[in-house]
This record gives sequence, structure tokens and C-alpha cells, in this order.
Amino acid sequence: MGFFLGLSFFSFSLVHKIAQSRSQEAFQVMVEQSLTSLDRRFEGYSRVLDGLNGLVMASDNVTGLEMSNFTKALNTNDNLFVPDAIGLASAVPEENSVRGNLFALTDNPSQFKTSPTTLQVDRFIVQYIEPLASHQMFLGLDLANNPDLLAIARKARDTGQTLLAGNFPNLVPKIGDSRLLLLKPIYKPLQITYPLNPQKRDFIGFAFAVLNVENIFTDLTTTQREMIGIQAEFNTGTAIYNTKTIPATGIDAPEYSSRQSFEKFGQVFSMSLRSTPKFDALQPFRVRWIVLTLGLLITALISTVLRVLIKKNQTIAVTVAQKTRDLETQDKEKRSILENAMLAILSVNKSWEILHVNEAALKLLLPLTSEMCLLKIPLNELLPDLDLQSVDGWSKLQVSSTTGKAEPLIFEVEKKTWFTAEGEERITFLMRDITTIERHAKEIVEAEHRWSLALMSVQIGVFDIDLKHGTSVVSDTWRKNMGSEPLAKCKNPYQEQMVRMHSDDLAFFKKAEMDCIEGRTDRAEVRFRVKGGNDEWLWIKSDAVVVERAPDGTAIRMLGIQMDVTETLKLERMKRDFIATVSHELRTPLTSIKGALGLLQAQSQAGKPKGSDRLIEIALSNSDRLASLINDILDMEKMNSGNLNVEVNSFDLNEILNDASQQIETYASQWNVRVEVQRLEVEQMISTDKKRVIQVLTNLLSNACKFAHSETTVRLTVEALPTHIKISVINSGPSIPEEFRNKIFQPFSQADSSDARQRGGTGLGLSISRTLIDLMGGTIGFESEPDQETVFWFTCPLMDASEAV
Repeated sequence: MGFFLGLSFFSFSLVHKIAQSRSQEAFQVMVEQSLTSLDRRFEGYSRVLDGLNGLVMASDNVTGLEMSNFTKALNTNDNLFVPDAIGLASAVPEENSVRGNLFALTDNPSQFKTSPTTLQVDRFIVQYIEPLASHQMFLGLDLANNPDLLAIARKARDTGQTLLAGNFPNLVPKIGDSRLLLLKPIYKPLQITYPLNPQKRDFIGFAFAVLNVENIFTDLTTTQREMIGIQAEFNTGTAIYNTKTIPATGIDAPEYSSRQSFEKFGQVFSMSLRSTPKFDALQPFRVRWIVLTLGLLITALISTVLRVLIKKNQTIAVTVAQKTRDLETQDKEKRSILENAMLAILSVNKSWEILHVNEAALKLLLPLTSEMCLLKIPLNELLPDLDLQSVDGWSKLQVSSTTGKAEPLIFEVEKKTWFTAEGEERITFLMRDITTIERHAKEIVEAEHRWSLALMSVQIGVFDIDLKHGTSVVSDTWRKNMGSEPLAKCKNPYQEQMVRMHSDDLAFFKKAEMDCIEGRTDRAEVRFRVKGGNDEWLWIKSDAVVVERAPDGTAIRMLGIQMDVTETLKLERMKRDFIATVSHELRTPLTSIKGALGLLQAQSQAGKPKGSDRLIEIALSNSDRLASLINDILDMEKMNSGNLNVEVNSFDLNEILNDASQQIETYASQWNVRVEVQRLEVEQMISTDKKRVIQVLTNLLSNACKFAHSETTVRLTVEALPTHIKISVINSGPSIPEEFRNKIFQPFSQADSSDARQRGGTGLGLSISRTLIDLMGGTIGFESEPDQETVFWFTCPLMDASEAV
């Protein structure tokens, strides 16, 4: 009984230690939560400055109204988790500074100009501060007046980092002794041209935030003040060493405490976190007394338990007997599994005499001997080529066939050495006949060789990339196309092409490849140039697909082909040049013919109608048709050469709809249909190229009129979406054939029906329309079902209110 009493007191001590450990862990959790909340608060301050930076980048001249609206959106006055104030400080060259006049830095005192300056400017003057009422003292503040502040401002400007600054004894009368400044440099955005030529970045000024030191460390968590107290201070030696500390609630002798130090925005902070009396009172220190009481009760019950154990012994004896029988059953079960396994299993002693074989081993080895039983037969007599002295592991063994066939048998053998309970050596062999598998593998190798020859004959190179391990395999034809020689021990020859790729094509190649790898597209199709022999640039067409992806959707293996298309591109260029030449050569005489016919028609209309008037009218109509065809061909040539441009501006939607409908009225009357336009009741500005969008509308309207049933109405409708305007052209006519829908936007495509052929057309209008809509930032599509209306639609971006100001 004394043992159990001692155990009770031991448990008492152990539980006390566990309770203390749990309480310490709970306190540490609150410490981690406070630090995490503090880190998020600092990140929130940084994001506010990122937003202010974006406001400056979006406008050449930031106005006071824009600053006020931005501040209201942040709710600076009411939200504890945003800075006390935000503002802008411009960089002012020394020679341009105006003594005592803050707003002489800009032409308009209500605008912050984003004119670029140099990184040598050392004067930074506060031009804006919001909210202004409570932070008037910051206006006109020159950051260069304080050496410590100027040093941090220079560092932020030169490194692009967001830095925290304090220690402003000469500025205390203006900004107070518990204020910090968070400075974020603003640069003029990079200008991107083609080919890629990034311009040097220009420094503009600072977006800054005014932070109250006491607010930073207030209400970090819901348990602050009630469960945990925080006292913050700044380490000596930093640029804000004399900023006053933030006191915690009065805690004389805390049960738990922690001191933390961390670095943020270039400054080092220290925090002292202490538990409150309320937290200490909630800890489970009474549990030790409960455990002691339970221990004493358990001791009292021990005698009863001992009596029960005696009775249990009898039950245990019965259980042991049952378990013994179960073990025998399991042994028989394992033997049954071995005997019926499809894998040949046999064991031998150190003299190589066979001691045990299963049924599969009998079927595999009996044909190799005339004996009826394999037991006690030396294994080296059956398999003379088996290396019995080899180390444990897998190996292949070739065995001569006893059936007279020319093809030998191939066994896969695994050797495993083990020892009995008495220390006798035993060896177990696992065998299987892999003759058929090896034959198939050989056939696969031969088939791959034939495919390689076939691909070589058409000059198609194949590559296989293992993205997980950073390795790749390429075919000989791939190397030949790329002009690459095999490198010794090169695990990723696919990467070799990056070194020799043209600098203008490298970025496009990597983007197409990453879009496919990250799942944004199904395949990576791109053309690029690599340097071949004689310093000649070769054009390569690459087409890769993902064959295996990780659970998160990222590609881990890709297969693809690459072909040398240098000659093909030369032929395409010759074709485009020929089309452009022919089109331009036709346009000049055609213009003269149209002018002459127009004059003849005007003269003939002055007199009485004659038979020649109809001929002039037919000639004019065909001249217009030929001019339209030439214009379409020229647009297609510009599309193919990448020279088709659009000039996007803000235009009134109803004005565009009116112009397009007026242009199509005469054409609609030729097909005996009328055009109905649904206009918006209010003026709506869209971002587009007016000339090009009218070209798209006339293409869609002319197609709708041409294929509409006679005496029906072609409707032009408008639907306002959150960010776009959807414009639809609807007619009642024959539906688009199912087999033609997937190529309706391809050049020179026309539905293969007599009705479509009789109505004419080049098949270029829809292809040009799709390209124009894509260039203007919209999308285009159609809906067509049998016996229903056919709808062609496209979208145009709405004009941003901010852009319209």
C-alpha cells in the first residue's frame, strides 16, 4: 500500500508540472497571436501606401479631391488598423526649390505632379496630408531638415524599400513625440516597347503614413489587457531610440512573461508581454489536489482489484489457449498463401540443397530436370548459370529451354539470406518467368526505333521533359533541327536551346511554356529563333502538351515536337508580299475606274434614263465590291504581319450605333429587310476605336441582312454588363450548319451550301472582325439553333469613370 501512496504523491507533483507547462503554452499562444497581429498591422500600413502609390501611378497629376476621396475610402478617422494620416512628399531639386512657398513646386497648388527627377535630389517636401484638419503641421515639412530622417529617406529612395523613421527632436513641436513616419518611394512606371527595351526608372517622391506609436500596440488581440499586458520599446542604437515606450497595464508580479524582439521596415522593436491576474486565476492549478484525492481513492480500491485479478488469471489461461490455436491457424494460412502464390518461392540451406518449394516453383523448375521431386536436389544442378555467391538482391538469369525452341528462357530472381532460430543459414529465392515481358520490351524498342526513323524522315524532333526532377530526353532529329551536339553528362539537353535562342523570342517562349505548366492553357505553341551554323537564325516551331500534372494542377511532365519552319516562313512571307503588292496595284486603277463611273452616272442622271445607265450602275456596284475585297485582303495582310493597329478612345455608344445603321440602310433594302436599332436611354461612353467598331458592325449587319428571310427585321440590340457593353445583331434566317461552326471565324471560310454561295462574300469579314475585337479588348461569338434566331455578338469595355475625368 505504501507503494501506491508514493505513486499518488508522485502523480500530484507530475500533474502540477503538466499544469504549469500547459499554462505556459497557453500564454505562449497569446504571445504568438499578438506578434502575428502586429505583423499584419504593419502589412496593412504597407498596403495603404501601395494603394496611394497606385493612385499616383494612375494619374499624371494627383488632385486634392482624389487624395480626399482615397482617404475617405480608407476610413482613416475611424479605423484603428490604418495610419493616423497619409500624405505625399515630392522630390524637389535644389535649384528649383522656392524658399517658404510650398506650392510653388507645382503649377497648380491642388495637384501633385509626377514629373520624373533624379536620384540625387535630397529635398523632399510634404505637399498633401489627409486628414488635413488634425495634421496641418505636416504641410510644408521638409524631410531634409532632420539628418536622421534624411538618411532614411535617401535609403528608401535608393533601395526602393519601405522604411520606418522616427527620432525627430527638432520636429517634436510640429508632429508630437509619439509619431513615426513610414516612407514608401514612388517611381515613374517603366515604359515597355517592342522589342523589349525597359527604360530607366525615375524617382518622383514619397507616399508616407503617420503612425501613432501607442495605437500600433493597442488592441492587437481580444485577450490584450484582460489576459495579457504589453509594454513596447525601441532598442537603443536605432534611428528611433528616443521614442517613448508604450506602457502596459499595471502588473506587479506576473506569473508568466516573455520578451520578444523583431525587425520591421528597417527598425528593431522590443516587446515585454506579461500575464494578468485574471489569466493566472484561470490556470488549472487545482487539478493537482484532485489528482491527489483520486490517488488516495485508487489506493483504497487496490485491494479489491487484486481479488479481481486472481479471477482474471483463469480467464487469461483460457485466452492463451485460444491464442495458441489462432497462431496455428495463421501459420497454416501463411503456408497456404506461399503454396498458392503465383511467384515461384524456394528455400535452400548453405549446401544449396532445396528444402522447400511452392506450387509455382514446381511448375517453373520441374521442366528443367528428369526428377519427380525437387527436394534435396542441389539448386546449382538445375540452374548452373545462377551465381550462388552473389549479394542479396534482384538479378536476371538466362536459362536454356528444354523444349527445343531457339528462344531461351529469362528468369527474374531475387535472393534473400536469413538465419533460423538456431543460427543456421538459409537462402530464399523468388523467381518468375519474364521471357514474354522481355520479348515485348524488345518489340517496343524496335517499334520506337521505327517511329524514330519515321519522325526523322519528316524532320520532326521529339522531346520529353521531367519537370519534377529537371531532366529531359530529346531525339536525334531534335538535336539536328536545333544544331545541337550531345553534351557529356547533360541531364537536361532541352535547356540548351535557351542559351542559343534569340533574345526577342525568349520572353514569349517562357510565357507560353509557363501558361501551359500552370494550367492556364492546354498546350504551348510558339515560334522562336535559334542560332544555327554560319551565324544563321533558324525559325523553330514548338508544340508541347502536358501528360501528367500534380494534385495542385501544376505540370510535372511534358511531351512535344519541334520542327524547323525557316523555309515555310520564307514562303509565307513571299505569299504575303505578293498579296500586298497585287492588292495595292489593283487599288490605284480601281479608284480611277470608280471615279470615272461615278462621273458618268452623275451626267447620265441629268438627262433621260438610257440603257447604258443600268450598265454604269452594275459597273459601280462591282467596283464597290472589288474595292471591299481589296480592303479585306489588305486588312488580312496587316493581321498576318502584325501591323493591324487600333486607336482606342472614348466614344458615345448611341452615336456609333446610328452611324452603323445609316451605312447599312441601302444594303438592307437590296435584300428587302429592315434594320431596327435598340439604343440606350442614357448616354454611355465606351472605350474603343470608332472606325474599327463601325467596320465590325457593318460586317455583322451586312451578313445578317444577306442571310435574313425576305420582309423580316434585323435587330441591333445593346446590353449593359458590369464592365462591358454587349452588342448583338439578330436576324431570322437559316441557322449556321453544325459542321461549319468551328471554322466560322477562319479566313476565307464560307458555309458550303448553294444558298450561301449565291449570296456571295469573301469569307474574310468575320475573321477580320474577331481580330479587331480582340485588339480592342473585347470578345466575339455567336448563337445559332435550327428554327430559331441567329445572334452574332461582341463586347466593348466601358469607359472608366476615373479615365473620363
